Amino acid sequence: MDIVIIDDEPVSLAVLKQLVGKLPDCDAQGFTLAPAALAWCKANDPDLVIVDYEMPNWNGVEFTQRLRALPGRGDTPVLMVTVRADREVRNSAIQSGITDFLYKPFDFSELQNLASTMLGLRATKQLADGAILHGEDESAASADPAQRDQADRLLNVNMTRARLGGDKKLVSQVAGIFIRTVPHVLTSIRAALSNKDFERVLGHVTSLKGAVASLEAPEVFKFLADVETHARARDVAATAAAFAVANALIGRLLTELAPLAPQGTAS
Repeated sequence: MDIVIIDDEPVSLAVLKQLVGKLPDCDAQGFTLAPAALAWCKANDPDLVIVDYEMPNWNGVEFTQRLRALPGRGDTPVLMVTVRADREVRNSAIQSGITDFLYKPFDFSELQNLASTMLGLRATKQLADGAILHGEDESAASADPAQRDQADRLLNVNMTRARLGGDKKLVSQVAGIFIRTVPHVLTSIRAALSNKDFERVLGHVTSLKGAVASLEAPEVFKFLADVETHARARDVAATAAAFAVANALIGRLLTELAPLAPQGTAS
């Protein structure tokens, strides 16, 4: 997967490239100038962009606004690295399309975990979108008697398989990525709620909704939408209550996905 890193400080850029480059199957492209990075992103489709906030030419928010204006780059995950934790910067960053934040000084394992999670959600969405893009007929997923009993189940396996073009292998891949990445997202949402960081809650919930949308689990999606609604209203109690329900449902969903995932998949 292709990761773009933009940081005008060469040492910081080198460190970020080295850390991110250790992630499996990842190739990091480093830029000290935001315009050059944008040109690369226009010609290529990055799977993750890591951008510093304070830079010459354009800051991280201005870069992201230009990235989002490019065709097909509206959903590209963007991680902004910054020492600025004030609300004004966070609000403008969220409005520009920043997916998540990493505040300096940060723990290197936190960077790798966060990048892995964002890449995992990106891969889940790409797999699902790819099946839909190829236009496989939903009837390709013939009814499976073993999966007809949906009582007390959150996941409709037949509909999920149909959504993914009837491809059992693709269903397995999506299930595996979901199981590996989603628990980390839930942990990040809990931490953001504890800090009353609603912008970060919204960023994580939006990513999580995208992953759940790859499956057929409407009840889970509904409660995530409730979390999003309450977070936008900055209602701590209501957001926490909705998240508690969504978290419990996702726990059940992970259990239901486990038999579909590749053997040995672990969160």
